[in-house]
This record gives sequence, structure tokens and C-alpha cells, in this order.
Amino acid sequence: MQKSRTIFIWDVQWCYDEMKLLLKKLKLKKSDKVYFTWDLINKWPKNFKTLKYLYKNNFRFNYIKGNHEVNFLRWLDWEKSEHEKEFKKLKKKIHKTKTNYLIKFLEDIPLYLEDENFILVHGGLIPNKTLKKHSEDEITRTREYNGKPWYEYYKWEKTVIYWHRAESGINIREMTKWIDSWCVYGKALTAYTLETWEIIQQNALDIYENVYNRKKRKWFLSFLR
Repeated sequence: MQKSRTIFIWDVQWCYDEMKLLLKKLKLKKSDKVYFTWDLINKWPKNFKTLKYLYKNNFRFNYIKGNHEVNFLRWLDWEKSEHEKEFKKLKKKIHKTKTNYLIKFLEDIPLYLEDENFILVHGGLIPNKTLKKHSEDEITRTREYNGKPWYEYYKWEKTVIYWHRAESGINIREMTKWIDSWCVYGKALTAYTLETWEIIQQNALDIYENVYNRKKRKWFLSFLR
């Protein structure tokens, strides 16, 4: 009989169709624990649809806040944002539900999760600082510390699962695990199983964010594949 799995899904970033296809590939059992590292809210067309789906499956999946969720909630509190146009569209869609349950859902998502076997954060950790003393920005945005990747300083006893380093690619170390396969940029969406180190991927159906320009789109697609 197959044992229960601990599964992490990286870099969803509003790729709703790929997320659904990946979940189908995983053939989830009730005993499996699934964790999303988030970042759902920004400018892509299916962010609201993705948000609603994950809200409806809140009993089934586990989530932590990403920096984009933090940005959106701060914007709702009248903080300026470079994504104001996209945030206004999302706010309008949320208000059409005639309730603020999705806002409450976002507010209630924790900044990190700690299990007996791992710590899940969106960004990174500051050396010699306890989890509880990390600020919202440190937990969701940290990439480097003193000019080096933060994980080079990591000396805790638990494995850290993290995100927020899209430029680095897959980086599986003994005590830190990071797998961003750039789905939103046209490559793939990834799930990782903690117990077996198994990687399951769903290819992107489109390039949702071109990090170059439209003239280079064909070259960029061939490069990713």
C-alpha cells in the first residue's frame, strides 16, 4: 500500500490550467498533504479563478503567503503599488461576490508553516533569527544576506522549503529545497515529494509573462524547452 506523501507545489503564479492538470497527474489520496508556496495575485487573467479554487479547497490544501499577497493586502490599506491597475481589477471581481470572504481568506493565510520535518517559507530566513522574530517582508522577500544566498548560512535542523528565487532554477540541497520551473514564463509547473524527492511537472500551456520582448518570443520559447 502506498504511503501518504508530503507534496509541495511551487510557482503557481496564476497558472490555473496547469495547476489543475498537475493536480490530476499527482493522483492525490486523502492521506496526502499538499502545500502551496503561493504568489497568486498580480496581472495574469486567471488569478481570480485560481484564488477561488484554492479557497474552496482550503480544507484540503495548505498555504503560506507570498509577497504578492502581502502587496495586495497592503494596497487595500491604501499603500501605493506598481500593480495598482491589476489590483483594481481583482478587487472589483472580489467585490462582485458580495462578500469579503476572499479578502479574509488571504488575511488568514500564515506567513510560514513549521512541521516536525520541515519549515515552509515563501522567501527565506535571516541567520541567527527565530521564525517568530522574522518580519513579514523578511519571510516573503529574503533572497540574500550579506551579499550571498541566505541558504548558504542556514544551520537549522529542519529542512526549509522556499521559493522567491526565480532566477536560480532548481536548487535541491540537503537541508534547503527550491524548485521554480518558471511556469509563468512558459516552462513548467512543479510538484516535489519530500519523502521520495520525486519531481512531477506539467508543461506550461503558454508564455504568460515574457521576460524579454515580443520580438524575441520565438527564441525565448525554444530556449525554455
